[in-house]
Amino acid sequence: MIHLEQLTATLMQGVIEYAGAERGALILLEEDQLIVVAQCSGNRQCDLEKLAVADCATIPVSVIHSVERTQETLVLDDAVTELSFSTAPYIQHHQTRSLLCMPILQQRQLIGILYLENNLSTGVFTRDRLQILELLIAQATISLENTRRYERLANYAETLERKLEEQTQALQQEIIDRERTEDALRQSEANYRNLLQTANSVIIRYDPQGRIRYINDYGIKLLGYEEHQILGRTLFETIIPDIEISGRDVKPFVHDLLRNPKSYPQGEGENLCRDGRRIWMVWSNQAIFNDQGDVVEILSVGNDTTQRRQAEEALQRSEAKFRNIFANSQVGIYRTRIGDGLILDANQRFADLFGFDSPQEMIGIEHTTGYWVNLRDRQQGIEVMKRDGEVRSYEAQMRKRDGTVFWGLFSSYLNTGDDYIEGVIADISDRKQAEVALQASEAELRSLFSAIPDPMCIFNGEGQLICAIKGNPSYGELYREEYIGKTLHRLYDREQADEFLSYIQQVLRTQQVLTVEYSQWIAGREIWFSARISPIRHEQVIWLARDITPQKQAEATSILEERNRMAREIHDTLAQSFTGILAQVGAANQVLTDDVEATQAHLDLIKELARTGLTEARRSVVALRPQLLEEGSLQNALHRLVTQIRAAANDTTLYYEVKGTAYTLSTEVESNLLRIGQEALTNAIKHANADEIRVELVYDRDQFCLRVKDNGQGFGVGSIPSSKGFGLLGMSERAERIGAQLTIRSQPGQGTQMIVTVNRE
Repeated sequence: MIHLEQLTATLMQGVIEYAGAERGALILLEEDQLIVVAQCSGNRQCDLEKLAVADCATIPVSVIHSVERTQETLVLDDAVTELSFSTAPYIQHHQTRSLLCMPILQQRQLIGILYLENNLSTGVFTRDRLQILELLIAQATISLENTRRYERLANYAETLERKLEEQTQALQQEIIDRERTEDALRQSEANYRNLLQTANSVIIRYDPQGRIRYINDYGIKLLGYEEHQILGRTLFETIIPDIEISGRDVKPFVHDLLRNPKSYPQGEGENLCRDGRRIWMVWSNQAIFNDQGDVVEILSVGNDTTQRRQAEEALQRSEAKFRNIFANSQVGIYRTRIGDGLILDANQRFADLFGFDSPQEMIGIEHTTGYWVNLRDRQQGIEVMKRDGEVRSYEAQMRKRDGTVFWGLFSSYLNTGDDYIEGVIADISDRKQAEVALQASEAELRSLFSAIPDPMCIFNGEGQLICAIKGNPSYGELYREEYIGKTLHRLYDREQADEFLSYIQQVLRTQQVLTVEYSQWIAGREIWFSARISPIRHEQVIWLARDITPQKQAEATSILEERNRMAREIHDTLAQSFTGILAQVGAANQVLTDDVEATQAHLDLIKELARTGLTEARRSVVALRPQLLEEGSLQNALHRLVTQIRAAANDTTLYYEVKGTAYTLSTEVESNLLRIGQEALTNAIKHANADEIRVELVYDRDQFCLRVKDNGQGFGVGSIPSSKGFGLLGMSERAERIGAQLTIRSQPGQGTQMIVTVNRE
């Protein structure tokens, strides 16, 4: 049997522990008056002396009465600064910090008030703790009421027994004068039955064989039976389970009760309802004797304690969970005396940290003052706790039992009232070593980066500059410190920013390295860069640029020399051939009518000169690649072409996209692909009147594809006269020349799509 005082003390100790309070008080409403029934502080034994609220000097009476009126929970993070209560004498005297005052309600009626305080820290009673506390109080309320009800029922059973004895004596007296007492007897029996029927307890009578002779209405309702379904049947057939959920066999106990009811005035156990539910009941048992002193019936009064049991079990589970967490925590948990550091409590992890086999080797024996490498660190921590009430994430070097030094991370709070420090400690030696190694690595990396002569920077997927290393001092204008955090569109003109952003997005999409070339004007001169763009973690890329201006200048000089050479060669071959043709044509005209044979000779010579000139022309054309391709790869040449057309065609929107990792095709293939794309773009703008054109390059592993698609007026592919289809014919001839497949799809009013596909060799 759990007494109210025992339950109250257990409840308050659990509440103070879970809520993080220093002390607290439980106030219950008794006969319409608030009575302080328990005052508890930390691990000290609770004071269970009952006091009227007005006579209690250890609680703020004004706060209690405020919650009594509002019936709402009051939480103050710092009571001494709260205007509503800062002038309260109790709060001013005790300098109360964290304060919680919670009404205890049952069916919306106030039955008590819980008061908690913590004078060391502000903001202790957080929302999470309040939610757990409300749940705990809700369950505790049920236990309190059940216990109070049980005590009242125990008194009631005692009173009932006394009344039964008095009535039995009265009945014996009334037998002497039956006629005079008959009416009184019937009235007494009626009152007795009315008392049994209206009681809020199960009242049941059964014979020594366990057959049920009587059960009141409350018992029928609680157990779920109809009266005819339970009367006459035994306890074992109805409400006694074969085995309790805990595994206890209760039948031997009940059999012994039937034989010797005097030995079992009270008991508690599981009972069965008709629907199979199990409820816990506390029973008070009373034997009823006949004139010969034999037991003829047993009267039992039972109260449902299921909710109380559930609350107690939940509390026990919570306590066990807390103890398990304490014992098995991966951080050291401790309590030490303030003055000399004597260890008052510790878990296994704390013992492990200092090289002990168990906490028992330390508790009450060891002093932590001998395990600080620098005792001044401990004193500084105590000073912080005296000022703030606690210290968080405090790092200090500690020494193990064998002298090994390690780094500890502390979080502790000070309880000056009970003269102890309580907190946790974790070993962060690995982290400290990692920090030192990281600092050394960063220093080494920065030293390495500073030795790189070329500018290097990091961009994210939106083109924002994350980090930049200048490299060559001449590039300082490009990578100033204030440029960090800015996007490409703030650093470059729109065209180049779009181009750079497309490179970044392609690298992030394909997760492959991309090499591109571009130029910038720096300090009044054009500088060419070759950039290697590589993906890294967190959707970022490293952009490493190298100055290739000297190479570009050398290439330009070489190209100029080659053009001059080609011009001389054309002058010496094609020009001479065409000059000879013109001279022979003039000579042929003079002799055409006079000498047919001479005319034929001139014509044959003209034909030979023309054939020689054509051969030289074709050779020169192959030698002279398009100028756009001289400045880079096919993808760069097409991009520049799109950029040029975009600038000239203001009413047309052009999109350019490269899919896959770009690779180089043969010179002839790239030259013809460029001309095909150029012709398709020209047709889309001049003939199709398109306002949107998409150019797409697809680099697959074995095949390359160029697509040009517009939304112009379209045409019937087979309906173009040969005299007007030289552009389409030229594209077809170029595709055939490089072994490519050309597909043109178009319908009037539905736009045009040109697709050229060539195998990668």
